[in-house]
Amino acid sequence: MHQLGLADPRTRRVAGRSPPPPALGRRMDEFDHYTTAILCGGPTRVAQVAVLLLRDQGRIRIFRGTHRVEVLLRDGDADPVQAAVLDEIPAAGRPLGRVIAAVAASPEVDAVGEAMRETGLMRGRRRRRPTRQGRALRLLLAEEPVETPPELLALHGPAGLEDAWMREVLEAADPEPVAVGRRRRRGHRNLEASGLPDRQYDAGFGGGSDF
Repeated sequence: MHQLGLADPRTRRVAGRSPPPPALGRRMDEFDHYTTAILCGGPTRVAQVAVLLLRDQGRIRIFRGTHRVEVLLRDGDADPVQAAVLDEIPAAGRPLGRVIAAVAASPEVDAVGEAMRETGLMRGRRRRRPTRQGRALRLLLAEEPVETPPELLALHGPAGLEDAWMREVLEAADPEPVAVGRRRRRGHRNLEASGLPDRQYDAGFGGGSDF
């Protein structure tokens, strides 16, 4: 990574003849996966990056068919966003889409957006949007060479992942739960209310049987 300043031709191309915004002078490696994700894709993408990191660390397991996610390892170091993901997954597991939605609305992800707002790269409090400076920086970030899955996801979303399985899991919605009905017993529970004669329920032994 290198310092982006007035001498950088890409900065001149984005900022034109005006001096570059102060935030553009920061080193690109100061923008981690989460700050890049919220600038390029919003809170949901921040949560997706945390899920990907935990999955690559072997701390969670995602089932492809049901989109259910389970925790394999809760103990150990975790950044605040990863900790929020683990907290949203009960022992029995939970659909991945619900986990991502809950984490995207969590205080931990909100803190990432608030930090970007304080630097002048985003505006608003409830629904943050990139400022002019943020949009200019987003163009510069898109031109940076990235190779790791978290970087690709943060910049381009699930469509940027080379892992087709993970891309499909993050892009697809949770499947609808299958309702499993109780098997009904043959016959009528209330003989009197049925209006049917007793012989319908005598199992072939005849109405006067003592069995």
